[in-house]
Amino acid sequence: MNVHRICGALAAFALLIPAGAPAAGFQDVLDAPAMASELAARGLINGLALAGQRVVGVGQRGHVVYSDDQGQSWRQAKVPVSSDLVAVSFPTPQKGWAVGHDGVVLHSSDAGATWTKQLDGRALGERMVAYYKTRTGDDAAKWVAEAERFAAQG
Repeated sequence: MNVHRICGALAAFALLIPAGAPAAGFQDVLDAPAMASELAARGLINGLALAGQRVVGVGQRGHVVYSDDQGQSWRQAKVPVSSDLVAVSFPTPQKGWAVGHDGVVLHSSDAGATWTKQLDGRALGERMVAYYKTRTGDDAAKWVAEAERFAAQG
C-alpha cells in the first residue's frame, strides 16, 4: 500500500474526531488512585528514601513501593493519585512526604504503606487566586489574572 494513501486515510479519520473531545473513559490523574500492579516494583523509580529500616520508592503512575528486607521483596502502597511521583523524604521513621507532577504533595504517617493527598495543582491554583484577590496596588489585577491562568491549567 502506498504511504501517501495511508497518511491520507489517517488524516481523513482524524477529521471525524471532534476537536477537544475527551477520550472515552478519561479520568484525571489527580482523581484516579494508583492502580495495583504486580509490576509496580519493576517500573521506573524516581526517588528512594529510608523510613527507619524500610526502603520506600516512588515512581510513575503514582506507584509507591516499599521493602522491609533491603529490596529482596516489595509491596505496593495505597496511593490516592496516579500522577508521576518524583521525590520522597522521611524525616522520621513513620512520617514522610512524596511530591510529583501536577503539583502533587502526598503524606504518609505509617512508614509509606498508605498515603493521603495534601495538595495538588488545582488546589494550589485556587489558593493563589484567593490570595491575589486580597492584594491591592497597581499590579494587583495583573497578578490575579496570572493566578487565574495558573488555576485554569491545574
